[in-house]
Amino acid sequence: MIEIEVPATCANLGPGFDCLGIALSLSNIVRLERAERTQIKGCPVEWANEDNLFLRSFRHSCMLLQTSVPKISAEIITGIPPARGLGSSASLAVAGAAAALLLSGKTIKSLRDLAGTVAGTGTEVDDVDLTGGTGTEANLTDCTGTEVDLTNLTSFLHEEANQYFLLRAATDIEGHADNAAPAIYGGFTAAALTEKDIVISQNPAPEHWQFMAFIPDFILETSVARNALPDSYSRQDVVHGISHAALVALAFLKADLNLLSCACSDRIHEPYRRPLIPDFDIVKTACLEQGAKMICISGSGPTIMAIFETSVPKAPIIASSTTKSLNEVLEKRIAEKATHNWIALPLNVDNLGIRARKIFTNNLRRHSQNE
Repeated sequence: MIEIEVPATCANLGPGFDCLGIALSLSNIVRLERAERTQIKGCPVEWANEDNLFLRSFRHSCMLLQTSVPKISAEIITGIPPARGLGSSASLAVAGAAAALLLSGKTIKSLRDLAGTVAGTGTEVDDVDLTGGTGTEANLTDCTGTEVDLTNLTSFLHEEANQYFLLRAATDIEGHADNAAPAIYGGFTAAALTEKDIVISQNPAPEHWQFMAFIPDFILETSVARNALPDSYSRQDVVHGISHAALVALAFLKADLNLLSCACSDRIHEPYRRPLIPDFDIVKTACLEQGAKMICISGSGPTIMAIFETSVPKAPIIASSTTKSLNEVLEKRIAEKATHNWIALPLNVDNLGIRARKIFTNNLRRHSQNE
């Protein structure tokens, strides 16, 4: 059995609309093995069908690899809240691509190998079981093939050409490279689409920065958030966006929170999506009172992301409530005025990105018992 873990992301980072993102210490996990029939377990009923994002990405990636689509038993362990702007869709798309690459036994020798690859040569999954079941125990050698050495699955996935394959396949399915890139590469990433390519740059993000995700009790579909945006922008707004996005990138490279605080100003998406997020101003005010340096919408929302210098910023309310953690203080302050329930979730940067490992059945049983 293979376990694939993909981190959450905060995309559209500040003014970095559709280009900047960061990986965070929250993840979705997929455990899979070959089986007699394809089945998806562990996800809600409404997503346990042939349109399951992991399965769609898995099929698509097999076609890109020009290999038949094997039948698998996959269990999805959801750690990233869906439809909250934390990259849950991207993580499943990336996991599907990784599963196809690992099970194919192939390796992408160079980025040129992908240039002429087209979809349409694989075979479709059939006999899909959507009700659960145990499947059959797969031989690990059969799972990973014999053409390449997959002793260290994480290192294999992080080979440059393999990373690019995951990026391309996931972006084909999920549609947003700024979400997929940090999930694959980890840390802080910038993504740009050219006429024929996806250009990515990655850098480790400062590990001493404290991220705080404010997750509400309601969802915001990406399609709704996307439709709220205007069809065109003024020259002034475009220049504002470009200049501030460049400063955000430099702030992450230099670990300069003061610069980040000045740079985090957006006119491209936040002004139009803010009305779709009740209590936005209440959450923002509470964060600023606690010393937040950056506050932005995560992805397309409705999660709001804040960044602090350390896990315990200096502020009057902290001094008078030393027995409470920052997230507890913020949740209480927000609840006093908010119309919805908000969870303040402390997070750290994930500078590794996607990871994978082999799991033997006995180890998995012991792990489940410990949980």
